[in-house]
Amino acid sequence: MSESITFESLNLEAHLLDRLDALGYEFATPVQAMAIPPAVEGKDVLATARTGTGKTAAFVLPILQTHKAGVIICPTRELALQVVNEIERLSGLDNIATALIGGASMKKQIQQLNEWPEAILVATPGRICDHMERGNVDLDQYEVLVLDEADEMLSMGFAEDLEYIVDQMNPEHQTLLFSATMPKHVQKLSNKILNEPERIQASGKEERPPSLVQQFVMVCTLRERVDAIEKLLLAWQPNAAIIFCKTRNRVETVADILRPKGAEALHGGMSQAERTRVMNRFREGRTNVLVATDVAARGIDVDRVDLVIQDDLPTDDDIYIHRVGRTGRAGRTGRSVLMVGNRAVRHIKRIEKKAGALERMDIPTQQDIDHIQRAQLVEEFTEVEPQQNAIDTFNEAVASGLSAEKIAIAALSKLLHSSQEKEKSSTPQVNKSDNGPKAALVLGLGAMDGIDRGSITGMVYRVGNLPDASVGRIEMLDKITAVELPEEFIDQLVQDLEQERVGRRYVRPRRSDDWTFQPEGRHPSQRRHGGGGRHGGGRQGGGRKGPGGRHNSRGNGRSGRQNRRR
Repeated sequence: MSESITFESLNLEAHLLDRLDALGYEFATPVQAMAIPPAVEGKDVLATARTGTGKTAAFVLPILQTHKAGVIICPTRELALQVVNEIERLSGLDNIATALIGGASMKKQIQQLNEWPEAILVATPGRICDHMERGNVDLDQYEVLVLDEADEMLSMGFAEDLEYIVDQMNPEHQTLLFSATMPKHVQKLSNKILNEPERIQASGKEERPPSLVQQFVMVCTLRERVDAIEKLLLAWQPNAAIIFCKTRNRVETVADILRPKGAEALHGGMSQAERTRVMNRFREGRTNVLVATDVAARGIDVDRVDLVIQDDLPTDDDIYIHRVGRTGRAGRTGRSVLMVGNRAVRHIKRIEKKAGALERMDIPTQQDIDHIQRAQLVEEFTEVEPQQNAIDTFNEAVASGLSAEKIAIAALSKLLHSSQEKEKSSTPQVNKSDNGPKAALVLGLGAMDGIDRGSITGMVYRVGNLPDASVGRIEMLDKITAVELPEEFIDQLVQDLEQERVGRRYVRPRRSDDWTFQPEGRHPSQRRHGGGGRHGGGRQGGGRKGPGGRHNSRGNGRSGRQNRRR
């Protein structure tokens, strides 16, 4: 459909067509071709469209075409900033959109609202609600409301916020709801807030994982999974891997164990600056293993990802498909491994109906790893063009009396040994003694302060401007946290962190040369070393309840709304 429908045939204004032409766009994608006409006519739209289908332009272009005052609500800060960039790109104008997101200066946002009152608002639910309750934003003046990735916002617990936002809009407003999936809670919301919407299924058929992806399922206990992940990374040596976990706490636990392997955490509990740093490093190839929640990983489109590991059974089959879709892109092959417990095995058949067959696999043994690596080496041989220098060396070896078989075995032995040594040296082993002496940076913050390992790591890298893979093990107790670092950095960090605060609490850094870190992979439930018990690096679920009892200007109270700032 997208090949036959041009943007010109959608009757867009001349300046928009000129802009699209300058950007190299002539044909509309399916979701754009189906959503733009009814949206321009003023109809409500209910669209099922995943990331990568061109859905952002599908709701931005109608707003630019009709010149209506628009509000776009997104689940995460990253997605909101992407939408702002897309609005500016499609319009060719600066300051046409204002981002209202958590983690950014409220004062600066108020200034932008005052300077550009006609700008399109792009916001996360928590932050725009804060602005409304402070009287900074009056949604009654806005004519178009867009809910982007509605399924994610509902999964994150923003149902009450979204209903509050809808209630504050102009009664005659138009609503465009876009969702990657259409579970019952999204259907329920759409029935409540949409008026005879134009229903759009962008793909035209049920989505399936890319055909170039091998799908595996591994039955193992939760305790076995991190070890299994390490072995999969060792066996397959992926260019880039994403490991999906359900909760922030689980992300931190897995990333903490895999950090010596170069892994980094990414979740909504991290500051905007920390998340941006991690995402940029992954995009640029400086980090090759990302442990993330689904929401935090949205917006990361990296073609070199060739392995996706799911540390849990997704709550929705479509989530499984979206996770798998992170690999096998741009004609590349990929692998996906779903890890489940014995009780969840019965759900596999349901997933297979939508995603295709999943091949059963066991946790790799050392023999399996050796076999896989040998097979990969043989495969590489078939793709190598012999170089003249190698041919000359082979001929000289034969002339010296060696058989071809002996030459080949000797060359393979050397190659395998070299490969193993390279593997050891290329993996960041910041916890090993051969990387110089280590010491502990001890901070006066712990799990009881609601901080997590990802935030600690980001702060240390940011303040210390440290080279990659400097941070080793992190042990978090109730009231203190110890960070393993090369001792050459610690004294300067103690000075640099002296005035640093997390929330209202000072970090209170100090050096410890006698801290004994637990062996890699061990997570004791409690230890006594200058603090209380250690509880897995933070609060379960990672969220904090904010103040309740908020009331809007129309008398519609939202008592007890959780203040989830994104």
